[in-house]
Amino acid sequence: MRTLWTSLKKNKTLFLFITILFFFGVLTGVLFYFKQDLSTRETLSLSLTNLFQENVFPYKNIFYHFVLLLFLVASLFCFIGVPLLVFYIFFEGISLGFILPLFFSLFKINAFVNFLLYFVLIKFIFLFLLFFLFIKSCQFMRVYMASIKKKNYVFMKNLKYIVILILFILLNDVFIYFVSNRLLILLLG
Repeated sequence: MRTLWTSLKKNKTLFLFITILFFFGVLTGVLFYFKQDLSTRETLSLSLTNLFQENVFPYKNIFYHFVLLLFLVASLFCFIGVPLLVFYIFFEGISLGFILPLFFSLFKINAFVNFLLYFVLIKFIFLFLLFFLFIKSCQFMRVYMASIKKKNYVFMKNLKYIVILILFILLNDVFIYFVSNRLLILLLG
């Protein structure tokens, strides 16, 4: 935990950048929701009325995350991984921002509590690990470019951290599927 705090403290400008970008994504998602015409919003609300009756996080999401994260790691070697990761975090913000007013239209008074439970049980740890993956990917890129110039393999240590983070993200997905889904159904279903 101490190394995690030290890493975040040392890279606070990167963390601040990605946090601001994420919140711009959330704001964009909220605005995108309100740009939809009324009939589209009503259709969305009707299709999600039984949202917490079944799994909110289906097992196929674990597969999607695995494939996407593998692609992001492979693209780090082509120097496009960090911009793709920035775009992905921004897109996560858009999706969360789009869901926020949808919760308020669905659940009215209980919307804040329902959204908070959904966020804590489904998204919070995933987003935290994704932010940390961004920081580690930026560090990897610096070391990787230096390693190319010096023709050595120093970047492998940073790659190890990225692989470990991906494993943690996948373990988090499995936990969400087997535990958090059931908790949400129990509490809100």
